This record gives sequence, structure tokens and C-alpha cells, in this order.
Amino acid sequence: AATAAAYRAKEMLRWIREAASAQAARWVAARDMSPSASGGCAALATVASAANQPDIQTLDFDATTQEFAQFSILMPKRWDRGTLTFAPVWSHAAATSFGVVWELQAVAVSNDDPIAVAYGTAQSSTDTGGTTNDLYLGPESAAITVAGSPAAGDVVFFRLARAPANGSDTLNVDARLHGIELYFNSAAENDL
Repeated sequence: AATAAAYRAKEMLRWIREAASAQAARWVAARDMSPSASGGCAALATVASAANQPDIQTLDFDATTQEFAQFSILMPKRWDRGTLTFAPVWSHAAATSFGVVWELQAVAVSNDDPIAVAYGTAQSSTDTGGTTNDLYLGPESAAITVAGSPAAGDVVFFRLARAPANGSDTLNVDARLHGIELYFNSAAENDL
């Protein structure tokens, strides 16, 4: 009940913030990401939470080795081409320590540009779990500068990681990523 109330409060604050600051949000589910070809996280897993209750569909990230997932988005025209932030949504199985550090970095690629370009600097979101199979809504990250030269109509490639070498990442089992909420600033009300 407390988790549901916290989620409702967070959603209300998000909508207030969007109305006040022209910030928009986009949900990116784990099923919309892929393990990286090199150093990738586990493949998408579906686990039954209980009979006739929601399944848990996640990408699982190791407790000791840094692993990555990637996704891309054709950014909406209303994006102001400025910085982005994110908030992870995750869970874990039975564990004895509970801190997790998630990182996200991005690069914009325009029409007829090479795709093989370096990502920008990763920013992190650090959260603490505790209860097996509870859903955790991590805090919003610091501003992520998108590498490349973002332009209208760009595809932005993202790389998400768990940072087990970070001293705040203490979860001693796989961290299960359900998805992220990606925040961006809007320069217009719509994409027309």
C-alpha cells in the first residue's frame, strides 16, 4: 500500500512538474531494450509473480560485472535538443544488501551520419531496495548531455548500465530492470 501511495504521489508531482516546466516524459519498458552485443545484460526474462497476478518482465543486470542494454528513440520534434534525465524502475529477488546504481548515456545521430560514434558521459540514479519482488521507482538522475550535435528528427541511441563497481551499488543479486522513465524538455506543445 505504501509503494502504491508513493507511486501515485510521484505521478502527481511529475504531472505538476510537466505543466510548470514543459518537461515531458516517455516510458521505455525493458522489452523495448536489447542486451548490448558486447557486455550485454541477460536477455528479457518473464517471471510469474503469482497465479492470476502481473508477470515480472525484466532485463537482469549482474551484481559483480558491469553489463549494458541499449535502445534508440526517434526523438519527438518538440524536444528542445537539450539535456535529458531518467528514473529507473526496478526490483530484485531475495538479497542481503540493497543499493543499486543505474547509469544512462546517449548520442544523437542525424540523417546520413555514421552510427559508430561515442556516447556522451553517463549520469546515474542511485536507489535502495529491500523487499523481495517489490517495485522500486528510482530517483531522477542528473542532467545527461546527449553527445553528437542533436538536431530535429535525430535518432538518439541510449546505453543503460548497472554500475557494480560504484561503492553505492551493494545489491548482492541481479538487479531486475523493468524500464525507465525518460524526461526531456519540450520547446513546443506538440510535434506538428
